[in-house]
Amino acid sequence: MIKTTVPRKNIRSNVIFSVLGYALPLLAALATIPIMVRALGTDLYGLYIICTSLIGFMALVDLGIGQTVIKYVAEYEATNQQAKVQPVLNVALLVYLVIGLCSAMALFVFSSNIASALYDDSQKQVLAQKVLQITAFPLFFSYMNQFFLNVCKAYHRFDLPAVVHNAGNLGGIVLATVLLLLGYGLEEVLWGYVVVQGGVLIAGYSIGRHVLPDAIRLWPVFDKKIFDEIVSFSFYTFIGNFVSSVAARADKLVIGVILGTEAVTYYQIPFTIAQMANGIIHALVNIAFPRFSEMSVTGNKQGLLSLYRKVGQIMSLISTVIAVLLITVGGSFLALWISPEFAQQATLTLQIIALYFFLHSNTVTGYWVLQGSGEAKLTALIAVIGTIAYFVGMSYLGEHYAHNGVAFALFLLLLAVPLQYMWISRYVGHRVVEYVLQLVSFAVLGYFMVYGLEIVNTWLDSHLLEILVDGLLGVLVLLPGVYWLLKRKDDEGEGFETPPLLKGRS
Repeated sequence: MIKTTVPRKNIRSNVIFSVLGYALPLLAALATIPIMVRALGTDLYGLYIICTSLIGFMALVDLGIGQTVIKYVAEYEATNQQAKVQPVLNVALLVYLVIGLCSAMALFVFSSNIASALYDDSQKQVLAQKVLQITAFPLFFSYMNQFFLNVCKAYHRFDLPAVVHNAGNLGGIVLATVLLLLGYGLEEVLWGYVVVQGGVLIAGYSIGRHVLPDAIRLWPVFDKKIFDEIVSFSFYTFIGNFVSSVAARADKLVIGVILGTEAVTYYQIPFTIAQMANGIIHALVNIAFPRFSEMSVTGNKQGLLSLYRKVGQIMSLISTVIAVLLITVGGSFLALWISPEFAQQATLTLQIIALYFFLHSNTVTGYWVLQGSGEAKLTALIAVIGTIAYFVGMSYLGEHYAHNGVAFALFLLLLAVPLQYMWISRYVGHRVVEYVLQLVSFAVLGYFMVYGLEIVNTWLDSHLLEILVDGLLGVLVLLPGVYWLLKRKDDEGEGFETPPLLKGRS
């Protein structure tokens, strides 16, 4: 039996479920954080965050195998080389299994050392060791599940992984909150994560089997030739992801050393708000990754250019509206959420970071085009150069301009991005001048939106009204704009036409 894929329907469901999968756990976390902090206290809540962060951190250390699975499966399907799909999946499954087991065992074995580093009190050390050992199980389940979810993505099914991932995140948060309200402690909460992630792994396996052709049988196998081919791509993907993760995590420690922990707070909270707001762009562009891979390997340069141009335009519009709202009402949000005093210190920082994310979000589409074209070495080089420049700039600017200086240093992460656009200009056909004109056009749109919303805000005397009115006006710009771009794309038949090999699947 051969499975049916309906690409246009998948695109709509992929977008809808990706948005919901991103937004719902975020909203659930914001709603439950106060409850959990009150139930656990700030100390144990910090330990809980460490444990759940370890579960999520495994997405980083797969050495880029996840993107490799999506890239090669999509390419082999597009070039009628289905016989190569199963060997790639079997080797990738073995890599996931080995890394997952080693990581879980390492956490279990070294839990006492981690606990000793976290606490001086012996009783707290015992508790920390227990919950870290329990965390090893959902860590392994969650990591293995990434393999099956990436299989779905390779076949253009981002909706099913979003449902499973969303259910896992929501299930963990809700069950943890319920257990705490019932009077249970942190150990029971982590056992709850074991149950949830175990169920999510079963669901991930089921949808992976549903999407895969029936002829493919998954079994961990080592094949040196295929392993070398996978690693040649995934190694550089891992390097790029790793240095980016270092820039997103280690900078807090550096800020604390240079400026003190108070500056970390004034910097990190605005950064988190901007990062969460722009995270939807990454979730949406990721949907196009397997299509970029297919078009690249089949030599469909015109289709690749059209898809790149259209996705880039839509993401530019989204990032513009997000940046505008962060600039106009970010301070009002901080004043309501935390305090007016905090907003006074952190509003400018948030506005600077919003401008950075506006520029950064406009590079995301290009990143996935390069990855889909097998240029992981170039994306890694761009990330390494930017990260080095960022830490150098952060040391200097932070020392002279405090947390606002650190926010300005973020722009140095984009130092090597012109290499991306030079490659795209040469091999995809989207000229650098086109990108510059597009960026300037959306920047001008953003400027006039900020100008107009600031006038509107002068008539309002309430932070809440400013947020509601500006948000509504932003949506009124965003929705018609996205609809127009999508409609124009449908009219022109650009980028999302049915792949030939998928037309006959039933």
